[in-house]
Amino acid sequence: MSDNKEIFLKDYQEPHFWIRSIELDIDIFDDKTFVTSHLNIERNQNFKDTHNLILDGKEMKLLSIELNGETLSEKFYTVNSDNLNISTEEDNFVLTTKVEIHPEKNFSGEGLYPSGNIFCTQCEAEGFRKITYYLDRPDVMARFKTTLRADISKYPVLLSNGNKVDSGQLDNGRHFTTWEDPFKKPSYLFAVVAGDLGLVKDKFKTKSGRDVALEIYVDHGNEDKTAHAMESLKNSMKWDEDVFGLEYDLDIYMIVAVDSFNMGAMENKGLNIFNSAYVLAKQDTATDNDFQGVEAVIAHEYFHNWTGNRITCRDWFQLTLKEGLTVFRDQEFSSDMLSREVKRIEDVKTLRSHQFPEDAGPMSHPIKPKSYIEINNFYSATIYEKGAEVIRMIHTIIGKENFRKGMDLYFERHDGQAVTTEDFVAAMSDASGIDLEQFKVWYDQNGTPVLDINSNYNESTKEFSFTIKQSAKLNNDHFEALHIPFKYGLIDQDGKEIKLADNGMIHLKQKEQTFIIKCDSRPIPSWNRGFSAPVTINYELTDDELTFLMANDSDGYNRYNSAVDLYKNEIITNAKRRKNNENFKLNDKLSKAFESILKDDIDPAFKSMILTLPVEDYIQQQLTVHDYDNVYDAIIFLKSSLVNEHLETILEMYNKLADVKEFKIDAYSMGQRALKNTLLSYIAYSNYERREQLLIDQYENATNMSDEITSFKYIVHTFKDTSPYVESFKNKWKDEDLVIQKWIAVQATKPDISIEEMKQLETSEIYNKKIPNHIRALCRSFLRGNPRAFNAKDGSGYKYMADTIIDVDKYNPNIAAGLAKALRHMRNLDSDRAGKLKEQLERLIKENLSKDTFEIVSLNLNN
Repeated sequence: MSDNKEIFLKDYQEPHFWIRSIELDIDIFDDKTFVTSHLNIERNQNFKDTHNLILDGKEMKLLSIELNGETLSEKFYTVNSDNLNISTEEDNFVLTTKVEIHPEKNFSGEGLYPSGNIFCTQCEAEGFRKITYYLDRPDVMARFKTTLRADISKYPVLLSNGNKVDSGQLDNGRHFTTWEDPFKKPSYLFAVVAGDLGLVKDKFKTKSGRDVALEIYVDHGNEDKTAHAMESLKNSMKWDEDVFGLEYDLDIYMIVAVDSFNMGAMENKGLNIFNSAYVLAKQDTATDNDFQGVEAVIAHEYFHNWTGNRITCRDWFQLTLKEGLTVFRDQEFSSDMLSREVKRIEDVKTLRSHQFPEDAGPMSHPIKPKSYIEINNFYSATIYEKGAEVIRMIHTIIGKENFRKGMDLYFERHDGQAVTTEDFVAAMSDASGIDLEQFKVWYDQNGTPVLDINSNYNESTKEFSFTIKQSAKLNNDHFEALHIPFKYGLIDQDGKEIKLADNGMIHLKQKEQTFIIKCDSRPIPSWNRGFSAPVTINYELTDDELTFLMANDSDGYNRYNSAVDLYKNEIITNAKRRKNNENFKLNDKLSKAFESILKDDIDPAFKSMILTLPVEDYIQQQLTVHDYDNVYDAIIFLKSSLVNEHLETILEMYNKLADVKEFKIDAYSMGQRALKNTLLSYIAYSNYERREQLLIDQYENATNMSDEITSFKYIVHTFKDTSPYVESFKNKWKDEDLVIQKWIAVQATKPDISIEEMKQLETSEIYNKKIPNHIRALCRSFLRGNPRAFNAKDGSGYKYMADTIIDVDKYNPNIAAGLAKALRHMRNLDSDRAGKLKEQLERLIKENLSKDTFEIVSLNLNN
């Protein structure tokens, strides 16, 4: 087991040395790579005592070391498995090291590693130490000059950060390129790519009139799948200029798509490396969700150029400084490109499905954590999604105009620096003149805030009063009141909005506050409009009131949320009936509300979302003790009951949408396809006599992947004999890896899949366990999309995942730790399942795990 030392924010101190510039020489061969670095180092004069220079370095062999051009005697340095320790009295010097590394054997997805036949890098958070000896921390910012050498026939493309300044031929069929980045950066933003790749070019003219070369590198044969990515990049560059006044700063912007990548993408300065899933998209191979994902991730990584690269984190505890802010920026971009209302609902669904459970489990941490064992484990929904919600609340509190002023001040003060969340909040406060001191509690306090609301209507005084109490489930007993911007509305019995003196916006700053509103009759409240704060609300609304809000609320998010609450209540009620040996029933009021939405003339994307039932995982999260024996059946009963009650309307609407043949990538067209496929998901569970033929017809005649994969999914999930379709889909798409990943995921989410079938997928000739996307397609789909199978009574799902984690941890700890996070729900299980899960966690903790996985498993075991 690795050194599992806990690192604390309170212990931060500046490095004893600064690295001002680095020249790297990387020689790539088939069986080894040589890396020579020249570091211009300056002692940090803030320290009075003389300290040794300790450089990070792992999995490398030191071949030579020089100080100011002279070979350094062994008595002045020591080498161990994690660092190079050098004793020197010099204040300014050049340190030269040459090391041997073996990227061809590195399958961790960190440092320099292979993806197919190319080499690429992932240095965030601490991957650079696998390339050369360095101060591998974000507050050490240096200017990089990189020369790459390799065989020209195998690696004709040699890329690194910045602008290309030289290239040429060498002896023995080799060549070189030299890249220089004029902007100083931390080592986590360093990147190189070496391989034989196809290239798609374009250009963008900035607002100041400069031409920026745009280049996307992909595997040969995938060039025709890059048009949407290129258009998304140009849209992102234009949007950032228009909305934030931020112009790109290099002569070239490059994107490289690779198959083996632990993350979605990486914002390396000028050379973004992407998971191919977020670059490659065309009509017949990518779903509408894929197209939207490409646009969002392209934007996210581009926006990092300023919020993350030009201004970076002082330390990794400040990770949300760049990630939360940049997620907020990409959410705003996508809202402007598509439907703002629908995008907001999608973002909140993600937050509630992934971050809320994280906040309630053993991995709960503030958006600025106080400690960690392995920083990779804190690339979490809390840092990203909750971090974005905290930025959104600042935007709400100070307003759009002041937020832009705050961003301008932030760049003016801190361009080229490594800073903290306090620096960002100070810029927002100073620019707006609004005190945000109490608001900073959001950065330091974990747990999802709970608002308990009690209301009363006084007929004699015509006053509606409500009291809001703040609380949160924390890992300690100390809860500090938060500054919560809270939007609300009151609707009268005729469905009309009541005019409010505060314009429906209040600021909660105390643990308990009471508000009084004058109104002629008892209103129905609409709380937390637009999901103005990432909180849970305890306030009882009857089914009648939820139905009323579903029909009358002017706030799109709360109209959607009322529908979700109706569905949730119905599913949980029926699960309880089954548990008590009673029959399932359909609530007539819910059925009528469902019908009204079906017939309502609203945006198709919004209608699709409001008609979609909550997934099982979400329902389980609402239960103190998860009920894997009854909830899934209750969901299927509700779906089949609703479709059979309204079959004629659903079929008529489906057929009308099926007649739309033209394929467009715009919000309305994608909304139409989403609605059509939502209706298909209902028809799949109907008693319609042509149900199977309708699914087959869509599958065989599909002209786009959204239609094809949806029909394939419901064929696999509902037909008795699925083998002909499973084979036909595989044979058709066996050469399209991203599509095959969908084929894997559909089978992994099949409700009755057995562990033996999961193992058969693993041993399929098209499955490669060394490719992170394949592991995600199989295992993450099983974990998140198939709760009943994963939580089987006999514990087979837990054992299967423990076996997988042990195996994957040997070569990719980052992915293994991600899988281990799904084993966090022991306290929510019945005693039998909890015992079986605990048995597997105890088995895991005895293994020689990486510190990534050890940290997660130990937290889960102590849950």
